[in-house]
Formats: sequence, structure tokens, C-alpha cells
Amino acid sequence: MERHILIVDDEPNILNALERLLEEQDDMTVYRASGGEEGLAIMDANPEIGVVLSDQRMPNMTGTEFLKQVKLKHENVVRLILSGYSELGTITQAINEGSIFKFLTKPWEDDLLLKAISEAFDYYELSNQNRLLNAELQATNHKLAELNSNLEQLVEEKTRNLQLHIASLRVYQEAMEHFPYAVIGLDDADTIVLENQAARRRFADANTSLLGLPTTLAFRGEWESLPAQLAAAATQHLHFDLNDHRFNVFQLGDSVRHVGTLLIAAPSTGATRHD
Repeated sequence: MERHILIVDDEPNILNALERLLEEQDDMTVYRASGGEEGLAIMDANPEIGVVLSDQRMPNMTGTEFLKQVKLKHENVVRLILSGYSELGTITQAINEGSIFKFLTKPWEDDLLLKAISEAFDYYELSNQNRLLNAELQATNHKLAELNSNLEQLVEEKTRNLQLHIASLRVYQEAMEHFPYAVIGLDDADTIVLENQAARRRFADANTSLLGLPTTLAFRGEWESLPAQLAAAATQHLHFDLNDHRFNVFQLGDSVRHVGTLLIAAPSTGATRHD
């Protein structure tokens, strides 16, 4: 990864020495400025700059003043300063204020200077990675929030639909309960799973439920032949007459899978049995 650094000093010989030292590094691109105003202009034109190394004692704008401006305009750039011990008070204050990452003394030792600059770039690149990860995390959280909102809307819609179905089912059950004809529902094992009030009155009594009984136990006395008639109706015809009642039989399911039978019985005067 190529690293971009700006060096700022009002002394050309210092700039030349620093530039030679830094350009010996294979991955380093060096920008130079002779003062703070020029340095800010270069940074505005080159957003790829990640580290700034500035002298402290310069005319018009000191290094600490320059680096404070850098922090305001390019907060992510890592800032280093070169100075003598006589200016420690001003530099210490700048460090405490967060304007400066590291303080380096003049004259410098090449190895120590290069190490400090390498650490500054490591810090800059790690900070960039963290920012990218945070941005990705925020984007992911935003997407998750959208998905959660969509899911909540879907659940609400499904809940409303379910409530409508439940209400509709209750209306249907209430209507079937008061239907004047006997209604019996059988599962595929010929067990009664559905009945109404008319069915209870016709085949048992108003207070006795037929639910859960097989047809051979539910239909007794005059109705004991009903299971055989139902079995015949399943293969021969869809209605028959028994005991002055017309029984209409509806097979539930399809040709592949039979799921049950619906039986509706209505009084029929003078009806004859169809075999």
C-alpha cells in the first residue's frame, strides 16, 4: 500500500534532507511545503495524504497552529511535529489538546524518525479500517432495521388476516350451528369431526355430542344402516334417502388424496332410496 506524507518546513535544506530520507522508502510518496498556508492548500488538493510532519518554528504560522488547522479540516490525518526542547510547553499543550500525535526533536535520528512515521501510518491505516468497518456496520444495522420493519409490517398484516379468518370462521361456525339441516363432517377414518345442533337433535339428543365417535357407534337404532349407506355413497352415488331424509354426500379432497366427507341430511317426505 502506497503511503502519502506531507512535510512542512520553512528551511529548504531541512525539506531536502527529509525528502531524500523519505523517498528512499519504496512505498512513500512525499509532498512538501514551505509554510502552513501552502501546506493546507496541498492537503486540500491531495486527500490521499495520511501523515503530516511539520516544523514548529515557522513564520506567519507556527507548526502547532498549522496542525490545529489540519485537525479541523482533515481530522483523520495523523500529525507529527519537529521542534527543539525550548518549545516543549507549547507542544505539550497541543499534544494534550489532541492536535499532535507525536513530538520529534531536532536534530533527528533517521531510524527513530522513520519508525515514528511508520507508526503514524499504521495508526492512520488502522483508523481508516475501523471507520470502514463502522460504516459497514451502520449500513448493515440500517438494512437489518429495514428488514425488521418489513417483518413487523408482514407480521401485522398476517395477524390482521388471521384475525379476519378467525372472525369469518366464527361466523361460519355460528351459522352452521343454527343451520336447519343436520351437518356431519367425517375424517378419512370415518370419525365425526364436525357437527351442528340439528345433527345432535337428529342422531343423538341436543345435549350429546357426536364428536370423536366413529360412525358405527354414533349412528344407532333407526340410523344403524347409515355407515353402510355412506360407504356405498363414496363409490356409487352422491346422495341417498333413508328414514324420510335425503342425505347429500360431499367427498372432501381430490382424486389423489381424500381428506374426509361432509354429510348434509334434510327431511324429504316420500323419498325413495337410490342404490
